[in-house]
Amino acid sequence: MSSTFKNLLLTLAGVIALTGGYWLAQSLHSEEKSHTGLTYESGQMVDFTLPDLDDKKRSLKEWRGKVIVLNFWATWCPPCREEIPLFIAMQKKYAADGLQVIGVALDNKTAVMVYRQSANINYPLLIGDEEHVMQIMERYGNRMGSLPYTVIMDREGQFAVRKLGAFGRDELQYVLEPLLMTAAAPSKLP
Repeated sequence: MSSTFKNLLLTLAGVIALTGGYWLAQSLHSEEKSHTGLTYESGQMVDFTLPDLDDKKRSLKEWRGKVIVLNFWATWCPPCREEIPLFIAMQKKYAADGLQVIGVALDNKTAVMVYRQSANINYPLLIGDEEHVMQIMERYGNRMGSLPYTVIMDREGQFAVRKLGAFGRDELQYVLEPLLMTAAAPSKLP
């Protein structure tokens, strides 16, 4: 084998190894991002008013001073339905510690009422038309309009985490526990 041919083979092998290594690193990095989907960015609670399932107008600010899990969902969204039992469990476990889960449904009222009853949802469900809910989601950082989408806020209304996609149990507890250990600062609440 000539030295020129050997050098060509070594160069080709090096290029393949570098390309493969780059591809693997990018795949692992994007896989890690897609598994967590968490965004740690600052932001402040944006108040809005939507009706609950009893047609009572509810304002997000009525839960100020609590750790808020604001979940945008729909009954026709399989990942949304998969994470709802987790929100039910967390609401039950941490309600006394100041947790408030709030579901905002991008759906029709009848479907949400039937689903609430069948799933035994133990937290407030608000409902709005597609245009209004999409505007609210955009104000909370979801410009794609994808579901499920969750924003977790601390007791002062500051964003702690935003997530596009369904939460897992360990991931949600990891985010919530430090927020729940922090006492409310009444002087900073409106």
